[in-house]
Amino acid sequence: MRGELARQVSGIGPDGGYLLSVLARRTYRIEPEGRCVPAEQELPLVTRAVFDPGAPGLLLADTDLFPFKLATDVIVRGSAYAPAPARSFEASVSVAGATKQILVLGDRKAALSPTGEVRFSEPAVVDRVPLGHARAYGGADAFALEKHGNPLADLRHCLPELPGLAGHNPYVYPRNPAGVGFLLEPSREAIESLTLPNLEDPADRLTPERLLARRMDRWMAQPLPASFDWLSHFWFPRVAFLGMNLPRQPDTPLVETARGYLPADMPAIGAPPHAVALRFCNGAPVGLQVPYLRGGEEIVLEHLSPDAASIRLRLPAERPGIRVDGRNGKLEATEPVIHSVIVEPDAGRVSIVWRGSAPAHRSYLAEELATMPFDVSW
Repeated sequence: MRGELARQVSGIGPDGGYLLSVLARRTYRIEPEGRCVPAEQELPLVTRAVFDPGAPGLLLADTDLFPFKLATDVIVRGSAYAPAPARSFEASVSVAGATKQILVLGDRKAALSPTGEVRFSEPAVVDRVPLGHARAYGGADAFALEKHGNPLADLRHCLPELPGLAGHNPYVYPRNPAGVGFLLEPSREAIESLTLPNLEDPADRLTPERLLARRMDRWMAQPLPASFDWLSHFWFPRVAFLGMNLPRQPDTPLVETARGYLPADMPAIGAPPHAVALRFCNGAPVGLQVPYLRGGEEIVLEHLSPDAASIRLRLPAERPGIRVDGRNGKLEATEPVIHSVIVEPDAGRVSIVWRGSAPAHRSYLAEELATMPFDVSW
C-alpha cells in the first residue's frame, strides 16, 4: 500500500530523536445502527493543507503527513440539526471520556438602545445550521479597518504568500478570523449591521455586555469560538505552540489555559521546548484532542445528523499492521495509533488516519523516502 492511501515520512519524536512514520488512511461508511464498514471509495491522504479561498485562513482539511501527533484529533464536519424547529438547541460530540458541546442559535440582531445599551434580539426559529468556524464567534471589525486602514498592507510585498494569512489585518480576532461578531469600537451603524454567531460555547457565551472588545490587546477576554472543525495553523491557540502570539494579561486568564489546553507556564515569545512545539501538529479544537484512540471506541453525536437525534458510532476495531523501513533490508513493526478521526454525518462517512512510528538513524530526504520500503496490511 503506497501513494494515495499510505506514505512514509521522516520526522522527530517527542524525545527529540529521529523517527520514521507511516501514515495510512482508511475510509468507512456509517451504517444506520452506527456500525462502520469499509467504504466502496477510499479518500486519499491529504498531503497539503487545504484552505478556503473565500475566507481568511479557514482550514478545510489539515495535512495528514505530520510525522507525529501527541494525541488523536477528532473532527466533525457537516451541520447541526434541531430535533424540532427551535430558537436554540445543543449539539455535542462525546468520545474517550471527553464531551464538547455547542449551543446552536437562530439568526439574531444586535441593536443600540436609546440609552446606549447593547441588546440582542431573540433568535429566529431554526432547524439546521452548518457547522464550522464561519458561523462561530470571530471575524474582523470592518468599521475599524475602514476608519484606521491596514498598516500591514504596505508590507505584503515582503511577506511570504501564505494562504492562512490571506486578508490579515490588525483588527481580526486571532482565535477565528473567519467568524462573525467581533467588534472593537462602538457605533450604532457598526452594532446594528453586525452578524451575530449561530454557534457558541455554552460556557463562554457572547452577551451584550461582552460584545465590544474596545481594545485589540483585550481580545483574549472575548468568547471562545465554538466549532468541531479544524483549527487553522495561524490561529490562536494553535499558533502559540510555535512560540507566537501568546498574550500575557494577568488580569485576563485565558480560557484555553483554564481548560487545560495551554500550559500555564508557556513562554510568551520564542521557541518553545520541542515537546511543546509538537502540539502544533494537533489541529482539532479545544476539547476534541483526546488521548490516542486505538480502534473500537464509541463516538456519540447529538443533533449532528439529519437521520437521527443521537448516533452512537462505533469505530472499527480493525487495526492495521504497520511496518517502517528498519534499514539493512528489514522492516520494523510498530504499535499503530490513530492520528485523526474525521466524521461527516451528512455524507455518512468516517475517515481514520493511522500512524506507526519507529526510531530512525537520521532524517531522510524526500527522494530517499520515495524508494524506501514500508508495509501496511489490514
